Amino acid sequence: MSPSIDTLGAVLDALGTTLPGFFSDLQSSLPYTPFYRQEDLVEIGKADAISYRVVGFNYPNRQLLMLHETYAVGADTGEAFAHAAQEAGMVIRGAVEVSVGDQTKILQEGDGYYFDSRLPHRFRNVHDEKSEILSAITPPTY
Repeated sequence: MSPSIDTLGAVLDALGTTLPGFFSDLQSSLPYTPFYRQEDLVEIGKADAISYRVVGFNYPNRQLLMLHETYAVGADTGEAFAHAAQEAGMVIRGAVEVSVGDQTKILQEGDGYYFDSRLPHRFRNVHDEKSEILSAITPPTY
């Protein structure tokens, strides 16, 4: 199973912590820099199905969650979820079915999206190879 960021947040809430609290030790151990090499991006997903790699994880007082998302063949975020934010992104490889509210569309390389995250949404790789999205969420979900 590959939980969404919202699901992880709910689990941590039940355990009495938050996403920032959960990741604070890791965040505080990384020195600040405005530049991030690929190997410096912090993984917050499940790398074998859906990978969410954060750009600028240790940026002080971060107001934006920037993600490089990778979806394995057939990977799906599961049941539609919602949270208080706005999301935008662009498919940079493959094809991803994006559902927002009652609308669903297959986005190809170069296609993008922007929506109010309070609408239930989900993502599913419909390509025969891995698919990738570069996305941003504000305010950050952690």
